Amino acid sequence: MAASCSDSRVAMKRNRTLSAFERVAALCLSVAWLGGGAFARHFALIHSRWGIGAAALAALLYGVAWLRVAARSRLLTWAELFAPWRRLRA
Repeated sequence: MAASCSDSRVAMKRNRTLSAFERVAALCLSVAWLGGGAFARHFALIHSRWGIGAAALAALLYGVAWLRVAARSRLLTWAELFAPWRRLRA
């Protein structure tokens, strides 16, 4: 009996380091999200728009996450993304 594509599991390496191009791309994404979030935060504070302020906070946090990807030179796991202060056991 042949296994279907959904039956086979592909293990991904999470500890693979990013290439220089991927690090530059992560850094550019970080700068874009941080810049957009800062602009949206400024706009929200001046015009008292709470919805834009919440979106600005989310954009700033997403920018920080991409900055961590560029700094660590690898993709983050979900645990590292939501609890960056916690050390994971290898």
